[in-house]
Amino acid sequence: MTRPLLISLTGAALLGALAVGPGCSFTLDFDDQCSNDADCDAVGRGLRCDRGFCIERDLVQVDGPCNRLFGEDPRTAEAGSVILIGTLLPKSGALGTQGQPMENGVELAVSQINQIGGVLGRKLGVLACDSGTNSDQAVAAARHLIDVGKVDAIIGAGASGVTIDAFSKVARPAGVLMMSPASTSPAISNLPDDGLMWRTAPSDAIQGRAIAGYLLERGFGAGQHHLAIVNRDDAYGNGLALVVQQEFCAATSCTAQTFLVDVYSASADLETQKPEQQAIIEDLTTFQPDAVVLIAYPSDGLQFLSLASGKGFSFVLTDGTKDMGLLGSHLITPVEGLPTIDDQTLCSLVGTNPSAPAPEFFGTFANAYQARFDVAPNNFEAKAYDATYAIGLAYAATTGVGILPGDVDGHALAQGLTRLSAGDQVRFGIEDWNTGVTTLSSGDRTTIDVSGASGPLDFNAVVGEAPGAIDLWRLDLDAPQDDGKIEELGVVLDDTGAYNQGVVSPRVEGDFCITFR
Repeated sequence: MTRPLLISLTGAALLGALAVGPGCSFTLDFDDQCSNDADCDAVGRGLRCDRGFCIERDLVQVDGPCNRLFGEDPRTAEAGSVILIGTLLPKSGALGTQGQPMENGVELAVSQINQIGGVLGRKLGVLACDSGTNSDQAVAAARHLIDVGKVDAIIGAGASGVTIDAFSKVARPAGVLMMSPASTSPAISNLPDDGLMWRTAPSDAIQGRAIAGYLLERGFGAGQHHLAIVNRDDAYGNGLALVVQQEFCAATSCTAQTFLVDVYSASADLETQKPEQQAIIEDLTTFQPDAVVLIAYPSDGLQFLSLASGKGFSFVLTDGTKDMGLLGSHLITPVEGLPTIDDQTLCSLVGTNPSAPAPEFFGTFANAYQARFDVAPNNFEAKAYDATYAIGLAYAATTGVGILPGDVDGHALAQGLTRLSAGDQVRFGIEDWNTGVTTLSSGDRTTIDVSGASGPLDFNAVVGEAPGAIDLWRLDLDAPQDDGKIEELGVVLDDTGAYNQGVVSPRVEGDFCITFR
């Protein structure tokens, strides 16, 4: 490697240096520019220290969280011909099982968009980062995406608290747009964001209303029942728990004798959480709730249910714990190391989840996803796919207002997103792509009304959110296939906010769980 000469001598200094007597020797002593990567921040963002000099960081980190690039590679393509976006999704940590499937949704969208010409001839590339379900890792990865990747838009993160930290500490100050397919905390709706924080996932304000409605339908609002909420102590758990409490207690009398809220730490270390969860279970044993709302992620949720196994509690779960690991020994192909949960607990639980899209929206996407990745997608994969298409169309909209490709930033993209909720219908996918691009790029006021794989995306431009409905689900332990063992019961809260009673039907004779009614 040739080291750049970063220090120059002025003419006077050079003459002085050369005016050395005949008997004297002269050597130039150049100090190193840096001793570690932190020293390079003063020289310029996105640099690293290499043998004393600050040089550009590698776009793809071999040993870091941003270790994958797919779609068009800007390093080998003609300058200016690639739109590079970032992903910041959880491929490790508490939500580690969910990140790669969502990234697959992004990859499918990118491959389709590039197949049909990209955005006005510019292809999409994606620098994919692992958030680690950890704020520190996500913040560092977001800085890499912005400082080194020079991205204007990031799809992510997963966990709400991680999204809030990465956005508030890195993306917003840099003027970069973020769109999450999975962060649902109500706190995001009120986040100071300069219009840069968007999501295709519905707010938990909606899910909280659905849970409260279900509890009231069960008769727990009569003032004679005990209700408990247990949640992980983070933006997701606290935000959803607060909505449930507010909605439920607004409709009935809540007192210290009838209503209990308990929290445990959001540490990624299950052993750290375990004694806290055991203490909560002791509280529940004393309190004797008629129902427990558990707001958790898969690993800590399964641990809590295992610790509570056999104690007779009836649980209402949320989307964070809708996981095949619940099935344990009932899996057709058992997984070693899964926590043990007794059958009565499994049979009595009911959960909420953002609604599965209608087949008319989801079907084509699901078939393409299955063909490419050999696994069926779920709602969050669809929302990641939709986020990619929405950002692609936002780039097209910047052309319509006369912004040159090199001048696009997150604010311009955010303005483009406000033009996707009115006008002619456009479906995300290969067939309608060019119609959407042509319409948005033809003028500064043209609009379209988009629908994605996850359903209609009527973005509220004020808070950057799409509406959503909430489903109920439960376990069918004697279903013939693993996927069928999580039984979708239907929409309990529709996208207008109306509650639907009677979604949970009685178990029928022959059902494994009829034993525990």
